Amino acid sequence: MNKYLKIFLIVFGVGLTLGLCGVYYVFHMPHRNLADEKPSIVTSAKGLFDDFSKDETIGNKKYGNKAIQVSGKVVDIKVTDKDATIVLADETSGVTCSFDSATVVDHKAEFQKIKVGYATSVRGQCDGLDMIQGVMLSRSVLVQ
Repeated sequence: MNKYLKIFLIVFGVGLTLGLCGVYYVFHMPHRNLADEKPSIVTSAKGLFDDFSKDETIGNKKYGNKAIQVSGKVVDIKVTDKDATIVLADETSGVTCSFDSATVVDHKAEFQKIKVGYATSVRGQCDGLDMIQGVMLSRSVLVQ
Protein backbone atom coordinates (compact mmCIF):
# COMPACT_ATOMS: atom_id res chain seq x y z
CA MET A 1 0.00 0.00 0.00
CA ASN A 2 1.03 3.51 -0.61
CA LYS A 3 2.52 5.36 2.39
CA TYR A 4 0.13 8.33 1.96
CA LEU A 5 -2.91 6.08 1.77
CA LYS A 6 -1.96 4.42 5.07
CA ILE A 7 -1.56 7.81 6.77
CA PHE A 8 -4.87 8.98 5.32
CA LEU A 9 -6.69 5.84 6.54
CA ILE A 10 -5.21 6.17 10.04
CA VAL A 11 -6.14 9.87 10.31
CA PHE A 12 -9.61 9.16 8.88
CA GLY A 13 -10.15 6.29 11.35
CA VAL A 14 -9.10 8.38 14.35
CA GLY A 15 -11.31 11.30 13.19
CA LEU A 16 -14.28 9.00 12.63
CA THR A 17 -13.83 7.43 16.07
CA LEU A 18 -13.63 10.82 17.80
CA GLY A 19 -16.67 12.06 15.88
CA LEU A 20 -18.75 9.03 16.82
CA CYS A 21 -17.72 9.36 20.47
CA GLY A 22 -18.77 13.03 20.42
CA VAL A 23 -22.17 12.21 18.91
CA TYR A 24 -22.73 9.43 21.45
CA TYR A 25 -21.85 11.78 24.33
CA VAL A 26 -24.19 14.54 23.15
CA PHE A 27 -27.18 12.23 22.67
CA HIS A 28 -26.62 10.20 25.85
CA MET A 29 -25.61 12.83 28.40
CA PRO A 30 -27.79 12.91 31.52
CA HIS A 31 -30.61 15.43 31.80
CA ARG A 32 -30.31 18.33 34.19
CA ASN A 33 -32.02 17.59 37.52
CA LEU A 34 -33.15 20.90 39.01
CA ALA A 35 -34.67 19.22 42.06
CA ASP A 36 -31.17 18.34 43.32
CA GLU A 37 -29.36 21.38 41.94
CA LYS A 38 -28.65 24.31 44.23
CA PRO A 39 -30.17 27.51 42.79
CA SER A 40 -27.73 30.07 41.40
CA ILE A 41 -30.04 32.94 42.31
CA VAL A 42 -32.96 33.22 44.77
CA THR A 43 -35.32 36.09 44.04
CA SER A 44 -38.96 37.18 43.99
CA ALA A 45 -41.18 37.03 40.92
CA LYS A 46 -41.32 40.82 40.87
CA GLY A 47 -37.52 41.15 41.13
CA LEU A 48 -36.95 38.69 38.29
CA PHE A 49 -39.52 40.35 36.06
CA ASP A 50 -38.17 43.84 36.85
CA ASP A 51 -34.63 42.82 35.87
CA PHE A 52 -35.85 41.56 32.50
CA SER A 53 -38.15 44.52 31.87
CA LYS A 54 -35.30 47.02 32.51
CA ASP A 55 -32.94 45.37 30.03
CA GLU A 56 -33.65 41.99 28.48
CA THR A 57 -30.04 41.47 27.34
CA ILE A 58 -28.65 42.00 30.85
CA GLY A 59 -31.44 39.79 32.26
CA ASN A 60 -30.48 36.98 29.88
CA LYS A 61 -26.81 37.27 30.85
CA LYS A 62 -27.62 37.28 34.57
CA TYR A 63 -30.32 34.55 34.64
CA GLY A 64 -30.13 32.74 31.29
CA ASN A 65 -29.97 28.93 31.51
CA LYS A 66 -29.34 29.08 35.27
CA ALA A 67 -31.25 27.38 38.08
CA ILE A 68 -33.39 30.15 39.57
CA GLN A 69 -35.55 29.90 42.69
CA VAL A 70 -38.49 32.30 42.51
CA SER A 71 -41.07 33.15 45.19
CA GLY A 72 -44.40 34.86 44.67
CA LYS A 73 -48.16 34.65 44.77
CA VAL A 74 -49.91 32.22 42.45
CA VAL A 75 -52.03 34.13 39.93
CA ASP A 76 -52.93 31.21 37.68
CA ILE A 77 -52.46 27.44 37.81
CA LYS A 78 -53.24 24.84 35.14
CA VAL A 79 -52.63 21.17 35.86
CA THR A 80 -53.29 18.32 33.42
CA ASP A 81 -52.11 14.72 33.34
CA LYS A 82 -49.29 15.69 30.96
CA ASP A 83 -48.00 18.97 32.36
CA ALA A 84 -48.60 21.91 34.66
CA THR A 85 -48.12 25.66 34.49
CA ILE A 86 -48.03 28.06 37.42
CA VAL A 87 -47.92 31.82 36.97
CA LEU A 88 -46.33 33.73 39.83
CA ALA A 89 -46.94 37.44 39.84
CA ASP A 90 -46.79 40.55 41.85
CA GLU A 91 -49.23 43.16 40.50
CA THR A 92 -48.39 43.48 36.78
CA SER A 93 -45.21 41.39 36.63
CA GLY A 94 -45.31 37.70 35.85
CA VAL A 95 -43.18 34.56 35.85
CA THR A 96 -44.56 31.50 34.05
CA CYS A 97 -43.23 28.20 35.43
CA SER A 98 -43.74 25.06 33.35
CA PHE A 99 -43.53 21.54 34.82
CA ASP A 100 -43.04 18.34 32.84
CA SER A 101 -45.21 15.22 33.09
CA ALA A 102 -42.81 13.30 35.35
CA THR A 103 -42.86 16.11 37.93
CA VAL A 104 -46.66 16.36 37.77
CA VAL A 105 -47.13 12.61 38.28
CA ASP A 106 -44.61 12.43 41.12
CA HIS A 107 -46.05 15.43 42.99
CA LYS A 108 -49.75 15.36 42.07
CA ALA A 109 -50.91 15.83 45.68
CA GLU A 110 -48.73 18.93 46.08
CA PHE A 111 -50.13 20.47 42.88
CA GLN A 112 -53.69 19.91 44.12
CA LYS A 113 -52.93 21.90 47.28
CA ILE A 114 -51.80 24.99 45.37
CA LYS A 115 -54.54 27.57 44.87
CA VAL A 116 -54.68 31.03 43.35
CA GLY A 117 -53.49 33.59 45.90
CA TYR A 118 -51.16 31.21 47.77
CA ALA A 119 -47.50 32.10 48.11
CA THR A 120 -45.10 29.46 46.81
CA SER A 121 -41.53 28.95 45.65
CA VAL A 122 -40.47 27.31 42.41
CA ARG A 123 -37.03 26.36 41.09
CA GLY A 124 -36.55 26.23 37.34
CA GLN A 125 -34.29 26.94 34.40
CA CYS A 126 -34.66 30.53 33.20
CA ASP A 127 -35.46 30.68 29.47
CA GLY A 128 -35.79 34.45 29.16
CA LEU A 129 -38.62 36.90 28.57
CA ASP A 130 -41.70 36.19 26.50
CA MET A 131 -43.68 39.34 25.71
CA ILE A 132 -47.02 37.60 26.37
CA GLN A 133 -46.26 35.17 29.20
CA GLY A 134 -43.57 37.09 31.07
CA VAL A 135 -40.34 35.49 32.24
CA MET A 136 -40.29 31.78 31.45
CA LEU A 137 -38.97 29.04 33.73
CA SER A 138 -38.82 25.51 32.31
CA ARG A 139 -38.13 22.14 33.96
CA SER A 140 -39.57 23.62 37.12
CA VAL A 141 -39.93 21.87 40.48
CA LEU A 142 -41.84 22.92 43.58
CA VAL A 143 -39.67 23.96 46.51
CA GLN A 144 -40.72 22.73 49.96
